[in-house]
Amino acid sequence: MTVIEEFTKCLNTLSQVRAGWDFDLPKAQRQDENRQEKEALARARAIWIENPNVRDDLRTAFTAASPLASMREIEFAA
Repeated sequence: MTVIEEFTKCLNTLSQVRAGWDFDLPKAQRQDENRQEKEALARARAIWIENPNVRDDLRTAFTAASPLASMREIEFAA
């Protein structure tokens, strides 16, 4: 998996989990989704930090994915 594909996967996970925020989920499922969100956001941030040479491509992937997240959450985490 390329860095761009992994970044896109993280964005998709964020969207999938955040899309369910307004639903009343069982406690265990909510905890699992919270964990998934934290892991996906942390990995997206790490990819951003570790790969300054492909940031234009990461921004392009972000725009294409149109996630339920902001690029600011990823860019300014460090």
